[in-house]
Amino acid sequence: MLPRAFLIIGFVMSQSFAAAADNPLDGLAAEITARDPGVPSVIAHAQSPRFGVDWTGGSKGIGETGPGPLAARPFRIASVTKLFVAAAVLRLVEQDRLSLNDPIGLRLSDDTRGLLIKGGHDTDRITISQLLSHTSGLSDHSTLPSFLQAILANGQRRWTRGEQIALAMSEGRKVGEPGQRQVYSDTGYLLLAEIIERQTARPLAPSIRHLLLFDRLGLHETWFETLEAPPATLPPLLRQYLGKTDFTDFDPSFDLWGGGGIVSTVGDLALFMNAFVTGRLFDRPETLALALAKPRSMPAPGRDAHGIVFFEQAHAGHQCIGHAGFWNVDLVACPDLDLTVVVTLNQPSTVRTDERRRLVDAIVAKVAGARERTQ
Repeated sequence: MLPRAFLIIGFVMSQSFAAAADNPLDGLAAEITARDPGVPSVIAHAQSPRFGVDWTGGSKGIGETGPGPLAARPFRIASVTKLFVAAAVLRLVEQDRLSLNDPIGLRLSDDTRGLLIKGGHDTDRITISQLLSHTSGLSDHSTLPSFLQAILANGQRRWTRGEQIALAMSEGRKVGEPGQRQVYSDTGYLLLAEIIERQTARPLAPSIRHLLLFDRLGLHETWFETLEAPPATLPPLLRQYLGKTDFTDFDPSFDLWGGGGIVSTVGDLALFMNAFVTGRLFDRPETLALALAKPRSMPAPGRDAHGIVFFEQAHAGHQCIGHAGFWNVDLVACPDLDLTVVVTLNQPSTVRTDERRRLVDAIVAKVAGARERTQ
């Protein structure tokens, strides 16, 4: 048995070294920064232990002048934060502290419940599951023109969760009855964050950290910006732009309270996603089954279908799941390839509107090619 074990180990190591030598991600990233001067930087990471892939690449554009290797730099992950919030909700469900069928009126503060009722919503009919799956009928405060105008007018304004919910109720329109249709809503995740806080009797950041076992998983480069101290040894954040406007030094409270707010690195995000899709975040197998539930609603044209937690995405002929964030961040898992992909372009306004998806497609295709070479 011993010689055979050594042969197997040697084969796996040789494949890993070959994959590292053939790492295509620097080239893919450089193509984007060369083509689009508005993209300040690109980082891409792909890992597939089964097929000997552990690739990280990056490229600096003219908008990024910070120090250190790109792959080590943290960045705002925006709506990818929703995966952390959803996982925390599911942890509370498996601990029998919440039910997905709970009406949210039972779990919200009187003030928040009053805002929703004033906005025309029946908090006894909206469930936690509907908030998770964007089928609650709530609008999205983050898409209101007045919200962006206010952010641009004063980048140092400190927003509260309550202000953003109130804005959604006063200026947004109800988009349907609960369970009627699927419309993406940051506002719904603000409510989920409040529910987590009230159920744990802790602020959001320590609640997420505790429920998702950050220390046990080794998530040492992930934190809620300004709600907890950043790791002392990390380099500065990557610059992130909206068009020509550098948002890096804006107060992050415009996207902090559950719809976004986490800062992380590609390494930590890959670690988190792998723990999520393999069930290591949870105590019960049925909790992962809930998270992986298929979409119940047809998406709007041009949109990926959304289940309880994940968007379903097709990349290079492979069925994958994941979630994207405003700065053209994407966190993707493709089960048939044992693959996790993390990318960030740090700019939502790219010359090619589907630049992020093209990059993920290219990475998945490269990993599929690596699989074919090992079989």
